[in-house]
Amino acid sequence: MAALVLCVAVITVMIVRDWRDEQDSVLIQDLLWLEQSIRVSLDSEREWATNLADTLADVEQPATHLKAATGLFLREHPGVVEITLLSPERVRAAVPGVGPGDAVWRVQRLRHAVYGQPYIGADGRYRFDLVVPQAGKGGALRLSYQLDRLLQSQVPWWMASRYHLSVVDVGGRVLASKFTQAEPADTFSHQLSFDPPGFGLSLRAVAYRQGMGVAMPVLLAVIALLTLGLGGAFWRIRRHTGERLRAERALSAEVSLRQAMEDGMKNGLLVCDLAGVVVYVNRAFCQMVGQDAAALVGQATPYPFVEAGGVLDWAAISADALPEHGLELTLRAQSGAQVEVRVYITPLGDGQGGQRGWIASMYDITELKRQRLAVAASRARFLAVLNGLETGVCVTADALDAVLYENPAFGRLWPAHAPLPGLPPAEGEEGVPFDHGPDGSGRVVELRHNRIEWSDGERAWLTLLLDVSEARQREERERTLEQRFQDTTRLVAMGEMASSLAHELGQPLTAITTYAGGLKRRLGRVESLPDGVLPALQGLSEQAQRAAQIVASIRAFVKKHSPQVEPVDPLPLMQRALSLVQPLADKHGVPLRLVQRGRACRLQADPVLIEQVVLNLVKNAIEAQVDAGVTRPRVDVRSEAGAESWRVEVVDNGPGLSDSARANLFTPFYSSKADGMGIGLNICRSIVEFHRGEFGVTRTLSGGCVFWFTLPLDAEGVPA
Repeated sequence: MAALVLCVAVITVMIVRDWRDEQDSVLIQDLLWLEQSIRVSLDSEREWATNLADTLADVEQPATHLKAATGLFLREHPGVVEITLLSPERVRAAVPGVGPGDAVWRVQRLRHAVYGQPYIGADGRYRFDLVVPQAGKGGALRLSYQLDRLLQSQVPWWMASRYHLSVVDVGGRVLASKFTQAEPADTFSHQLSFDPPGFGLSLRAVAYRQGMGVAMPVLLAVIALLTLGLGGAFWRIRRHTGERLRAERALSAEVSLRQAMEDGMKNGLLVCDLAGVVVYVNRAFCQMVGQDAAALVGQATPYPFVEAGGVLDWAAISADALPEHGLELTLRAQSGAQVEVRVYITPLGDGQGGQRGWIASMYDITELKRQRLAVAASRARFLAVLNGLETGVCVTADALDAVLYENPAFGRLWPAHAPLPGLPPAEGEEGVPFDHGPDGSGRVVELRHNRIEWSDGERAWLTLLLDVSEARQREERERTLEQRFQDTTRLVAMGEMASSLAHELGQPLTAITTYAGGLKRRLGRVESLPDGVLPALQGLSEQAQRAAQIVASIRAFVKKHSPQVEPVDPLPLMQRALSLVQPLADKHGVPLRLVQRGRACRLQADPVLIEQVVLNLVKNAIEAQVDAGVTRPRVDVRSEAGAESWRVEVVDNGPGLSDSARANLFTPFYSSKADGMGIGLNICRSIVEFHRGEFGVTRTLSGGCVFWFTLPLDAEGVPA
């Protein structure tokens, strides 16, 4: 029924659409005819104006001839409202723009007949001009057209009775129309370009009515009546078939319920007769063996879907000798996969007290067995890991009266039956350190206790025993080395500061001495001076000279203590420096990487000072990344021996240096850190330059910093 209604609707729409297309086609043809008619009329009038302009150029009294020649023309062409002969002066004085002078200005430039833009005349109606130049004279002949009169003269009565005709501009504004009434709405319309005169003008036609006549509505009414008749017939047929469908649905409901129950079961069902022939299987069983029910029904023992070695013994089943909890059986799917199932078998009655077969219910235990084996394997692996740990692990009962588990490492590190101190731990306490082990061996151990839930659900205590002897020794060595290098850093910093202060104070002291001497000479020419002025100036000069001598002596003292240069291998030097800064990197989680490239080499350098340079640069890189909150900080220390020098680069992925920081990087006492002294990089550069090397900084592509320095190689080259 719905398809029939849809077909009728489609036919109706197609009929209406064909009718509208026909109306549009007629409208377009009529408008094309009108546009062609107006174009022919304008072309003939332009040709007449051209001949008249040439004639007026050759007569002695053009005004009299013009009046005689235009009288009949204006009566026969009512669209032309005015014909004017323009002198050469008026032609030359014309300017561009909307108005009567636009076409005159254009003909002056183009020197052939042109149309001007539409404009509003003195009577308030739109006009446009046709201007034809006079050959050899410089004047022109202008024909002024009025748009509404042009339409009235060119549009025939039969077209005016069908359409509302008008001339519109580019924006759709009506400039003139055949009649003054408004355009009809919601009807057919079409417009064509009105050229000439052009300038965006268009002819638009709007149909007055769009009625379909009598035949079209009658045809549509007949189609509607036929549709209603067919709908009534379909309704009666549906009424009769509805009763039959309800009966069929009630009949199939019981079958569907039983089928749904069987298909919804996860257990497979296998029904056999007394001879063991399969008479029914459900969907779950078909999924287990990967076969269709049609292929399974009718199979007899031995069943091909039972794995070799597994037999359904119907004799034992008949003797009722099956296990109470069922039996395990391995099925073989059609794909070759094995399915482990547990089978429960029940006799199938015939409804009259007898037996007509067996029902075997089975469920898949493949995953359960796999999980059971996986748990056993996982427990074995877990015990292997615990037994292989160097850290001692012990589990004690909550009442501290029994040891539930301990691994071999715990037995080696802690004597048997020795009490565990710190158990139970106080609130907030994580571990109990011991300066000496319980066996008096001098080991330093640490116990950590934590409450856990044991395998039986009871609460217990987990104790971890760690041997921290080597860690304590390493921390002590690192503290000693760190203190030694801090002392060295302070001494070098003091020397640099002393040298810098001596350099900075030398100039003002010299200026004081100079000013005092000059003032003394000028005051020496004064006859009367207060008592004590000259001695005071003399004392001022002497004290300034003394201060300059003290500063010079300090500077000389600093210069006397030159570094101790010796042949060194740079690789151990780099490793020692990084081992000193490694605790700081570990504290802040910054990975350090030493990359050694090129060949082995030897330097003439002070190893302590060079280690101080590397240590200072790596420390600055770590602190800069930590202060900036870099997500993944990293410091790479690269060293490479070239042909004549050994180059070291300290690369980080921090925020980099700003322009102001880069400009003041080596300014004394300038630091970007809140607690920095601003002399570390100056010291590093001084040390490198003392060793006849170079020191600098660049940027990485990702925005980080690369501090680098080079040192010349020993003259002996590569060590033997």
